[in-house]
Amino acid sequence: MTFFRFSRFFNVMFFLIFFLSSLYAESSNDVEEAGRRLDAALSGNVSTAANSNSQQPPAARITRGGAQPRWVNDPYNAYDRNFFIAAIGSAQDRYQAEARAFAALAAIFGQSIRSEFTVTENYTEAVNKGVVSVSQNTRIRDEIKTAASMDKLVGAEIGNVWDSGRGTVYVAAYMNKSKTIAVYSDMIIINNRNIELLTTMEDTHKNTLDGYARFRLAALIAGINSNYAAVILQAGGSASSLNLRIVQTMSAQTVSADALYLEASNIIKNIIVNVHVTNDRANRIQDAFAGVLSSEGLRTRGNAPLYTLEVRLNVNEVTFPDNNFINCRIETSANLIDNSTGASLFPFSFNVREGHTSYANAEAMAFLSAEKEITRNYPAALRAYLASLIPLH
Repeated sequence: MTFFRFSRFFNVMFFLIFFLSSLYAESSNDVEEAGRRLDAALSGNVSTAANSNSQQPPAARITRGGAQPRWVNDPYNAYDRNFFIAAIGSAQDRYQAEARAFAALAAIFGQSIRSEFTVTENYTEAVNKGVVSVSQNTRIRDEIKTAASMDKLVGAEIGNVWDSGRGTVYVAAYMNKSKTIAVYSDMIIINNRNIELLTTMEDTHKNTLDGYARFRLAALIAGINSNYAAVILQAGGSASSLNLRIVQTMSAQTVSADALYLEASNIIKNIIVNVHVTNDRANRIQDAFAGVLSSEGLRTRGNAPLYTLEVRLNVNEVTFPDNNFINCRIETSANLIDNSTGASLFPFSFNVREGHTSYANAEAMAFLSAEKEITRNYPAALRAYLASLIPLH
């Protein structure tokens, strides 16, 4: 009886593992197929199935002078709103008019024209380093990086242009709805795969600065996906039209930017940084740095810290001719060290000088100034460093 129970248990487990492996393989195939479709659609090599069933845009007309075209006041006089989303931009020259047309088009989707600079920089760097995989095609990568910042929507094109001849140029920008739904759906599929890869790791790796960087980047990508989903919905798509079968194999956390950012903040709380100061006085500098680290969520007490904040102080008496004051200069060099490699991750340095009639008082004042410098400037520097972290691989 025991043998048969074991045999049945083994068979159930075998089929369960086989099912999960097949599901994962299907998800991987979905991503590869989405990548092929995306490259083909954006390269213009082939027509998407969605495009073949939709109306082609009218041939762009570039004119100067004469009567004002009807599309200047309403782009849908030239671009059928059943098939296109369109907007108008105007300026003194065509270049600026095109930029404003793209901006007006982006505004239809409720997107800001430029995301936070750090976010754009981090995403671009991650794509350049291969941490985030979007395409082997350089031009496609550039288009997707641009779309991430929402400067110019992928798939947006310039159509009619009219130079009034009186100092104003009008430009129409448009997007094909069917192509937009197909392209942005594929970008979401690819991004969700990147989120899954970024957030899948051992716990020992997770609770590190690299793990923190991976979850923050995943959250950033999830936020980009929210923008992409808004584009799809505005183009007439629906939640079911996204066809994101891969999402079903992933937890809800992997597609929620808020949940991913929360997990990143939880990771920080599990990272221990030992603070070691050379040539301190009554732990004043050590306590100042430890206070900043704690305020940013990092732990400064615990066993087996992965990181050390190595702080070196050069404390010197300084005298100047024709000056009755005795001065004390403190040169501070702080380096966040990865204990496993010895690499310096984040340097921070400054120096202060204070004078008094006695050196003891000058030194006390200099240490007070150093403490103030740390509490005033180190928090922002540390936050900027943490925000700029890119995963190692």
